Amino acid sequence: MRTQALGIITAKEFRDHLRSRRFLTILAVFLIVASLGMIAGTVQYQKDLDEYNEAQVLASGEEEPVSTRYPPSSSRPSIMKVFEQIGSMTAIIGSFLGLAMGFDLVTREKESKSLKMLLSHPIYRDEVITGKLLGGAGAIALAGAITVGIALAVLLIGGVVLSSVEMIKVLLFGVFTFLFIFSPFVVALFFSTVAKNSGMALVASLALVVVTMLVIPLILTIPMVTDTILGEPPEFPEESDAEEIAEYETEIKAYYDARNTLMRTAMLISPSWNYDQILETMIPDDRNRDDISDDTEEPGISALFEMIADLSHHLIALLVLPAGFFGLAWVRFAREDIR
Repeated sequence: MRTQALGIITAKEFRDHLRSRRFLTILAVFLIVASLGMIAGTVQYQKDLDEYNEAQVLASGEEEPVSTRYPPSSSRPSIMKVFEQIGSMTAIIGSFLGLAMGFDLVTREKESKSLKMLLSHPIYRDEVITGKLLGGAGAIALAGAITVGIALAVLLIGGVVLSSVEMIKVLLFGVFTFLFIFSPFVVALFFSTVAKNSGMALVASLALVVVTMLVIPLILTIPMVTDTILGEPPEFPEESDAEEIAEYETEIKAYYDARNTLMRTAMLISPSWNYDQILETMIPDDRNRDDISDDTEEPGISALFEMIADLSHHLIALLVLPAGFFGLAWVRFAREDIR
């Protein structure tokens, strides 16, 4: 593989994506939905911040509570809640963006015979398929950077200044969002190399994405499925003997621990579940903290590294799926007889 040839193909694919009406249309919808999520997240953040300020006033004993309908927040809300709303609202649109960018990358050129003409030049096949991957990755990264940039600009205009730790979290949010959208793109690229035409590639890509993102998580929530694998849960003893009840509690705990482990392991195949778990870990639930503190500092760098370590298996899962499908696409494209 030659770096110069790879760079030329990558740049060409990147420009093609930016000029594509399909890409620009979905990107526009993506940005609109992200803006709605940004607005919703900003409103919720401001509400939580007001509750936090009220809690600080109450803690100092200077003022009676304005409202007792809901207990005030006892800890400073995280600005990452804004990005949580953006991520949750753009997940589906982002998946369609990845699919739309990849499903006809190869089939379109095979149908127009331009791929055969391209390969008649002194260009290696691995350079072509890798260039298509990198060009698409660059376009996805640009879409994510625009979204995050707009969000940061809005926050700065609103007078919200992010700490260094919060900035790192925002960058991590951008990286994880990129990987989430990148997964369906690579899946679509794979089917574009094996399908006879673009229509079949689109249907196959969409089917697999729906199965991994929706069907598998839904199936695993059905008790009958897990009971089939693990067996029926232990039954409560008929006699109220203390020893038997203690044994039952141990067995039922072990059963549900095994059930949760099975579900979480199987769910790793779902990019949407991994992405949701990442967002939940990155955005702290401030309402679960009972202490009222004047400390407004975010957790330090050490806590940030601990968070990244906790997310490592989700990160690996988001990397394995596209890596596996690109490996298959690379092998198929290298051996395919193109006529």
